[in-house]
Amino acid sequence: MTRLNLPIPRLILIVLALASAPAFASGAPARTPTPGMSPQAQVVLGGARSTTLDLWRAFPGGDKLLVLVGFPDGSDGLFLVDTGAATSVITKDLATKLEITPRPDEGGYIQGLSGQAPWVRGTLPEFKLGDFTIRGLDVAIGLPGLPETIGPLPLSGILGNNVWSNFVMTVDYPADLLTLSLDGHAPKGAPAMDWSQNSARTTLKLRTEGTSPAGKPVHTTADVDLDVDTGADGLIIIGPTGEPFRGYSTVGEEPVAGLGADLDKIPDEKLLTVTHRIPVQRLTIGGKTLDINASARWLCADGPCDQHPGLTGLAGFDVLRTHRVVFDYPHNRFWMGKSLGPPRHFDAIAEGLKREQTLHPNDPDRASILADLQWATGQPDAALKTLTDALVKKPKDPKLTVMLSKAKAIQGDFAGAIATLATLEPADLEDQDAWVGYIDELVLDGQIDKALDLAKHASETAPPVPDHTEDYLVALSDAQLAAGRVDEAAASIAAANQASPRGGSAHLIRLARIAATAKDRYGVIVAMRDLLRIIPLQGLPIWLYALSAQGDDVATFQVDVSAAMKRLHPDQVPFDFLGAGYMAVGDTDHGKAALKSGYDRDCKDLVGPDRDNCDAWYWALGKDRLDEAEAKSQAAMKAMPGNSAYVDTGAVVALARGDLATAKQRALLAAKLNPADPYLLWQVSRLSAM
Repeated sequence: MTRLNLPIPRLILIVLALASAPAFASGAPARTPTPGMSPQAQVVLGGARSTTLDLWRAFPGGDKLLVLVGFPDGSDGLFLVDTGAATSVITKDLATKLEITPRPDEGGYIQGLSGQAPWVRGTLPEFKLGDFTIRGLDVAIGLPGLPETIGPLPLSGILGNNVWSNFVMTVDYPADLLTLSLDGHAPKGAPAMDWSQNSARTTLKLRTEGTSPAGKPVHTTADVDLDVDTGADGLIIIGPTGEPFRGYSTVGEEPVAGLGADLDKIPDEKLLTVTHRIPVQRLTIGGKTLDINASARWLCADGPCDQHPGLTGLAGFDVLRTHRVVFDYPHNRFWMGKSLGPPRHFDAIAEGLKREQTLHPNDPDRASILADLQWATGQPDAALKTLTDALVKKPKDPKLTVMLSKAKAIQGDFAGAIATLATLEPADLEDQDAWVGYIDELVLDGQIDKALDLAKHASETAPPVPDHTEDYLVALSDAQLAAGRVDEAAASIAAANQASPRGGSAHLIRLARIAATAKDRYGVIVAMRDLLRIIPLQGLPIWLYALSAQGDDVATFQVDVSAAMKRLHPDQVPFDFLGAGYMAVGDTDHGKAALKSGYDRDCKDLVGPDRDNCDAWYWALGKDRLDEAEAKSQAAMKAMPGNSAYVDTGAVVALARGDLATAKQRALLAAKLNPADPYLLWQVSRLSAM
């Protein structure tokens, strides 16, 4: 689905390049590290010669693989399995807990898709991986952009090749198992793997197919050397590596960001990168030939690639996910084959919940983790109690307080949610990205004067912290708009744009909402045209633009939308909002065609509430099968009552069925569940005006 206010790419690349250091002893054959390679850690030899660990995932079939690591103090942590990383990473919190002293004079920069990110070196003295004890692991501490969680699972860091290179490492994706061995080897005849440049690089044979100008089928097959990366999600090709396939590639713009990227701080002109996409129908890797239907992202196709030195590309999860793969570091071999056992889903969320309850009972410092896991396992009442009990021991803890407020909102206790947030100072709420939402919650609750007073006081008295200043102005604008002070709201949002590192696109939806309130139809159109120009893959401005287009505006709308969609790769077109936009301006043929394409792409692989919501959303936009859409929407909302997107779908369904009262009720509920979302606020305003 494409219902986002900003494009948020998945983490697709981690490339680490650290200064050379002396090698450690290892249970694997000794190697001399090349310049820039991090040393291997030391495997303590004992009775164990191999060990098998469960692979933890945030959801069944998830593309990020985690393993549980044990520490000498009896604690443990989950680490990302990343064969694309030369060295390992730990969080600052873990370094503090384990009393690991950073060595800033030995730091440097990590090179990734988003550029360079600074790091400092430390040494993890000892930890356990299954039956193995490992000592002297060099780590980068506190890498910017390292996520705190993968889904509801807390993340302690990344394990890279200065760990894995000690072993023959087998990742059995279907069985959710990782095996490390000191004695094994890849099957006879396994292709070569080169890890002298810090990563597991092997040769792939790619085949792509197309049609000649004369209409005849053509294809190209070529060998490419790519890094096999368990931390990446698909196929990425960089620089000259993609040249054999140039004639088959499409050209488009998309966000390309990795570790260390903060989308809210990327200027407009750097948010999107021109990339090529290469359709791949067949590939051979690790001795296995696969028939696939993949789109390889080709970076730096038309210019220098200084930001990715030495990198030719990545083969990640989409290639590996149905196989057992063997990284034979000691013998420089890589192999892929069938899983050894029947498909198995290790229920990481249930196991994580069990461990939290057993190892950290009633620990307020772990309450946020426990509550997330309880929510993920369908225990909202338990999560509410966990947070309430923890706040008795840690009164006014900002993170726990904001989580408790959200829990109350999900339970339908919006008065309690507001009262909970009222116990915190504006700066504490802003640190948790909750200030704007708090002000808008007050507005939605009818407490407009209070919202305006609080927002005005905060914006006038807050210390000049750049991130805070922007959000204080956004909250003030929302409160001013609710109070009918349209000109003041416009001035405040203009000031917020000036304070934003992103520049002009930061608050264009709010600017359009202000224009709509002033009945300035062309103000809405100008704002949405700007947003469509800056971020063409965002679908929402297409729909909002269309809702304001009349008469001669419709022809301009169609030209603008056509130009924006031509900037995208075919698989990135936001068909749902595109179809809704065409339908809104009366172009039913194009609207129906876009909605069909989107439905076939977006809904086909979904199950459960996600599928119900997807069906209802597309049918409502196309004004098709509306009774079934209502039933599907109700099922999705009942299964996940705190999901604001599902409730918004319910509002769109009700409106399509002519039930305006229900549409208004659902739109208000959706906004209360996610009050900082300007689109949901727009829906409330739009439906209220009907």
